[in-house]
Amino acid sequence: MGLLSDIGSMLSGQDGQRMAAGQGQFQDPSSPDMQAMHAMIDRSDPLQLQQVFSHVAQRMNPQEYGQHLSGEGQSPLSGIGGGGLKTIASTLLQHLGGSGVAGNLLSKIPGLSTTDPQQMDQNQVAALARYTQQNHPDIFGRAATQIGQNHPDLLHGFLGKAGLAIGAAALASHFMKTGK
Repeated sequence: MGLLSDIGSMLSGQDGQRMAAGQGQFQDPSSPDMQAMHAMIDRSDPLQLQQVFSHVAQRMNPQEYGQHLSGEGQSPLSGIGGGGLKTIASTLLQHLGGSGVAGNLLSKIPGLSTTDPQQMDQNQVAALARYTQQNHPDIFGRAATQIGQNHPDLLHGFLGKAGLAIGAAALASHFMKTGK
Protein backbone atom coordinates (compact mmCIF):
# COMPACT_ATOMS: atom_id res chain seq x y z
CA MET A 1 0.00 0.00 0.00
CA GLY A 2 2.96 2.36 0.53
CA LEU A 3 3.72 2.84 -3.16
CA LEU A 4 0.04 3.34 -3.99
CA SER A 5 -0.30 6.08 -1.41
CA ASP A 6 2.98 7.58 -2.67
CA ILE A 7 1.53 7.66 -6.20
CA GLY A 8 -1.69 9.14 -4.86
CA SER A 9 0.25 11.85 -3.01
CA MET A 10 2.44 12.49 -6.02
CA LEU A 11 -0.58 12.90 -8.30
CA SER A 12 -2.67 14.99 -5.95
CA GLY A 13 -2.72 18.68 -6.53
CA GLN A 14 -1.14 20.56 -9.39
CA ASP A 15 1.39 17.90 -10.47
CA GLY A 16 -1.30 15.28 -10.97
CA GLN A 17 -3.61 17.69 -12.73
CA ARG A 18 -0.75 18.87 -14.95
CA MET A 19 0.16 15.30 -15.93
CA ALA A 20 -3.50 14.34 -16.45
CA ALA A 21 -3.78 17.34 -18.77
CA GLY A 22 -0.87 16.01 -20.85
CA GLN A 23 1.58 18.65 -19.66
CA GLY A 24 4.22 16.45 -18.02
CA GLN A 25 7.88 17.32 -18.46
CA PHE A 26 9.48 14.42 -20.32
CA GLN A 27 12.44 16.03 -22.10
CA ASP A 28 14.80 14.70 -19.42
CA PRO A 29 14.67 10.92 -18.83
CA SER A 30 15.51 11.49 -15.15
CA SER A 31 12.84 14.16 -14.51
CA PRO A 32 10.38 13.81 -11.61
CA ASP A 33 7.56 13.36 -14.12
CA MET A 34 9.46 10.50 -15.77
CA GLN A 35 9.97 8.93 -12.33
CA ALA A 36 6.23 9.29 -11.69
CA MET A 37 5.54 7.65 -15.04
CA HIS A 38 7.74 4.69 -14.09
CA ALA A 39 5.92 4.37 -10.75
CA MET A 40 2.55 4.35 -12.51
CA ILE A 41 3.76 1.74 -15.01
CA ASP A 42 5.03 -0.45 -12.17
CA ARG A 43 1.61 -0.33 -10.46
CA SER A 44 -0.58 -0.64 -13.53
CA ASP A 45 -2.30 -3.76 -14.71
CA PRO A 46 -0.57 -5.02 -17.91
CA LEU A 47 -3.87 -5.06 -19.83
CA GLN A 48 -4.54 -1.47 -18.82
CA LEU A 49 -1.03 -0.50 -19.94
CA GLN A 50 -1.57 -2.16 -23.31
CA GLN A 51 -4.74 -0.13 -23.76
CA VAL A 52 -2.94 3.06 -22.72
CA PHE A 53 0.00 2.49 -25.05
CA SER A 54 -2.29 1.45 -27.92
CA HIS A 55 -4.10 4.73 -27.32
CA VAL A 56 -0.71 6.49 -27.37
CA ALA A 57 0.08 4.92 -30.77
CA GLN A 58 -3.26 6.08 -32.16
CA ARG A 59 -2.93 9.61 -30.80
CA MET A 60 0.70 10.25 -31.74
CA ASN A 61 1.13 12.17 -34.95
CA PRO A 62 3.00 9.77 -37.30
CA GLN A 63 5.13 12.58 -38.72
CA GLU A 64 6.09 13.85 -35.27
CA TYR A 65 6.88 10.32 -34.10
CA GLY A 66 9.02 9.81 -37.19
CA GLN A 67 10.84 13.07 -36.45
CA HIS A 68 11.38 11.91 -32.87
CA LEU A 69 12.88 8.63 -34.04
CA SER A 70 15.07 10.21 -36.69
CA GLY A 71 16.03 12.94 -34.25
CA GLU A 72 16.70 16.33 -35.64
CA GLY A 73 20.43 16.29 -34.99
CA GLN A 74 20.78 13.01 -33.12
CA SER A 75 18.26 10.21 -32.86
CA PRO A 76 17.19 9.22 -29.34
CA LEU A 77 17.71 5.65 -30.48
CA SER A 78 21.40 6.33 -31.12
CA GLY A 79 21.87 7.14 -27.45
CA ILE A 80 20.53 3.85 -26.11
CA GLY A 81 23.24 1.63 -27.56
CA GLY A 82 23.15 -1.65 -29.42
CA GLY A 83 21.67 -3.64 -26.54
CA GLY A 84 18.73 -1.26 -26.27
CA LEU A 85 18.19 -1.27 -30.03
CA LYS A 86 18.19 -5.06 -30.02
CA THR A 87 15.68 -5.10 -27.15
CA ILE A 88 13.29 -2.71 -28.90
CA ALA A 89 13.60 -4.51 -32.25
CA SER A 90 13.20 -7.95 -30.67
CA THR A 91 10.14 -6.84 -28.73
CA LEU A 92 8.46 -5.30 -31.78
CA LEU A 93 9.25 -8.33 -33.96
CA GLN A 94 8.07 -10.74 -31.26
CA HIS A 95 4.70 -9.02 -31.02
CA LEU A 96 4.35 -8.61 -34.79
CA GLY A 97 5.15 -12.30 -35.27
CA GLY A 98 2.85 -13.39 -32.46
CA SER A 99 0.02 -11.57 -34.18
CA GLY A 100 0.79 -13.10 -37.56
CA VAL A 101 1.82 -9.76 -39.04
CA ALA A 102 5.57 -10.33 -39.37
CA GLY A 103 5.43 -12.09 -42.73
CA ASN A 104 7.40 -10.30 -45.44
CA LEU A 105 8.19 -7.17 -43.41
CA LEU A 106 11.16 -6.44 -45.64
CA SER A 107 8.84 -5.64 -48.52
CA LYS A 108 6.36 -3.74 -46.33
CA ILE A 109 8.73 -1.42 -44.48
CA PRO A 110 10.90 1.02 -46.42
CA GLY A 111 14.41 1.13 -45.00
CA LEU A 112 14.26 -2.30 -43.39
CA SER A 113 16.90 -4.63 -44.80
CA THR A 114 16.89 -7.34 -42.12
CA THR A 115 14.59 -8.84 -39.53
CA ASP A 116 17.51 -9.95 -37.38
CA PRO A 117 17.54 -7.62 -34.35
CA GLN A 118 21.26 -8.30 -33.90
CA GLN A 119 21.97 -6.67 -37.25
CA MET A 120 19.55 -3.74 -37.11
CA ASP A 121 20.90 -0.23 -36.81
CA GLN A 122 18.99 2.71 -35.35
CA ASN A 123 17.44 3.61 -38.72
CA GLN A 124 16.01 0.12 -39.18
CA VAL A 125 14.67 0.01 -35.61
CA ALA A 126 13.10 3.43 -36.23
CA ALA A 127 11.49 2.18 -39.45
CA LEU A 128 10.10 -0.87 -37.62
CA ALA A 129 8.74 1.29 -34.78
CA ARG A 130 7.12 3.79 -37.19
CA TYR A 131 5.53 0.97 -39.19
CA THR A 132 4.12 -0.66 -36.06
CA GLN A 133 2.84 2.62 -34.61
CA GLN A 134 1.08 3.58 -37.85
CA ASN A 135 -0.25 0.20 -38.96
CA HIS A 136 -0.68 -1.88 -35.81
CA PRO A 137 -1.33 0.35 -32.76
CA ASP A 138 -2.48 -2.60 -30.63
CA ILE A 139 0.78 -4.43 -31.30
CA PHE A 140 2.68 -1.20 -30.61
CA GLY A 141 0.81 -0.99 -27.29
CA ARG A 142 1.79 -4.52 -26.30
CA ALA A 143 5.43 -3.88 -27.24
CA ALA A 144 5.52 -0.54 -25.37
CA THR A 145 4.03 -2.25 -22.31
CA GLN A 146 6.71 -4.92 -22.34
CA ILE A 147 9.46 -2.34 -22.83
CA GLY A 148 8.03 -0.09 -20.10
CA GLN A 149 7.77 -2.92 -17.60
CA ASN A 150 11.02 -4.74 -18.37
CA HIS A 151 13.28 -1.94 -19.63
CA PRO A 152 11.86 1.39 -18.39
CA ASP A 153 15.11 3.17 -19.28
CA LEU A 154 14.33 2.53 -22.97
CA LEU A 155 10.81 3.97 -22.88
CA HIS A 156 11.93 7.59 -23.27
CA GLY A 157 13.85 6.86 -26.47
CA PHE A 158 11.11 4.58 -27.80
CA LEU A 159 8.04 6.77 -27.19
CA GLY A 160 9.48 10.27 -27.06
CA LYS A 161 8.17 13.12 -24.98
CA ALA A 162 4.88 13.42 -26.91
CA GLY A 163 4.09 9.72 -26.48
CA LEU A 164 5.10 9.83 -22.83
CA ALA A 165 2.88 12.86 -22.22
CA ILE A 166 -0.14 11.10 -23.77
CA GLY A 167 0.54 7.94 -21.77
CA ALA A 168 1.17 9.78 -18.50
CA ALA A 169 -2.03 11.76 -18.96
CA ALA A 170 -4.06 8.58 -19.35
CA LEU A 171 -2.36 6.83 -16.43
CA ALA A 172 -2.53 9.88 -14.14
CA SER A 173 -6.23 10.30 -14.92
CA HIS A 174 -6.82 6.64 -14.09
CA PHE A 175 -4.92 6.82 -10.79
CA MET A 176 -6.63 10.09 -9.81
CA LYS A 177 -10.09 8.65 -10.52
CA THR A 178 -9.65 5.22 -9.01
CA GLY A 179 -7.10 5.93 -6.30
CA LYS A 180 -5.24 2.77 -7.32
